[in-house]
Amino acid sequence: MPVVDKTGPLKQKGDLLSFNTIAQLMGSGVTGESVLKGNEELLSIGTFTVSADYVRHAVAVTKKSTRQANFAEVTTAGTLLKDWMGRKMDNDIFTEIINNADDVLYANSKTSEGALNEADGDIFGVQEVEMIRMALIRKGALPIKTKKVNGRTIPIFGIVYGEMEEYNLNQNTTFTQTARESIKRFQGDGEHPLFNSAMGIYRGCLLYPYYSMLPIPQGTPLRPETTVYATLTTTATTLSVGGASATTGVTENYTLFFASSGSLQIEDEVVSYTGKTVNSFTGLTRAADEYIGGSSTTAVQHSNNKLVTQRNIASIIGFGAEAVFRALGDSPSPIGDKDDYGAQIGLGIEAYYGQALKKDARRNKSVNVVVMKVYSENPGTV
Repeated sequence: MPVVDKTGPLKQKGDLLSFNTIAQLMGSGVTGESVLKGNEELLSIGTFTVSADYVRHAVAVTKKSTRQANFAEVTTAGTLLKDWMGRKMDNDIFTEIINNADDVLYANSKTSEGALNEADGDIFGVQEVEMIRMALIRKGALPIKTKKVNGRTIPIFGIVYGEMEEYNLNQNTTFTQTARESIKRFQGDGEHPLFNSAMGIYRGCLLYPYYSMLPIPQGTPLRPETTVYATLTTTATTLSVGGASATTGVTENYTLFFASSGSLQIEDEVVSYTGKTVNSFTGLTRAADEYIGGSSTTAVQHSNNKLVTQRNIASIIGFGAEAVFRALGDSPSPIGDKDDYGAQIGLGIEAYYGQALKKDARRNKSVNVVVMKVYSENPGTV
């Protein structure tokens, strides 16, 4: 994801870093003998600020009987904390885009998220790639790069999506054949699209799958997921998910990427909810409609480990260059603590950072990014 990073003296929550943007020239210029002086176009320079937050996390490590065992736990804890911080910064970027993009598209040319459904084929396919590309061009998005083809300048954009959307694309023979041909064309001048981890290229769009690599059921900002923890009866109004509440420490956040209220898909039933905690959904209304204009579903009992999604809706992100500005303080740094005379060691990591979509100086709109909502059902059982 093209992110413009800027470092500065961020020392506490709420500190700001300023970014400058310059809009494209839109004037008519002059022709012939017309006088240029006095008809110059003023640069449209915008300045906006990005607010930083204070982010930190820690784990407790109890000293072991041997130095080797203790060293191994401390080393593992440090690696996990580093991975957590990197994952959090990535997820925060995706969340910023999904929640704040000015333009949202819907698969199969639908007009709302609530209308997306399986029966109409509202999944991610070649038409959706075309729609995202056209939207970015019409918005005036800055391409990631350009390519000269037969004297024409072709803008190259990027699209990021989850594993379900990758699966759906790979079932499309038009996509797979065209993607192979596109890769061969790029190989001619040594500019293979996989140079930056793209799955391939289709119609001038580099394709980037993004996966959830966690063993706990959480999903990603692109496709929230969790699992039923305690059997949901047909009359229950609270759904327990993920795992039990921790008796000590912090309970894992199994609902992190779900909306604060909305609709869930559990097997063939759609369930609406009005609130959530880190491991539950509350205020359930059972047997909700499949989608706007669809039939109502049937309330049934759902057993432990059944998949729970945000009504099988996923987000796709199309982007150009300089999609997001990110304000950074110092690099993430380790922190520590000791308790019980050093018998327990606390290892942590902290950072100051924040992010915001780049806005056009004239219209105050995000032009280098677009979000698409698609229907995204798991084709398997895992």
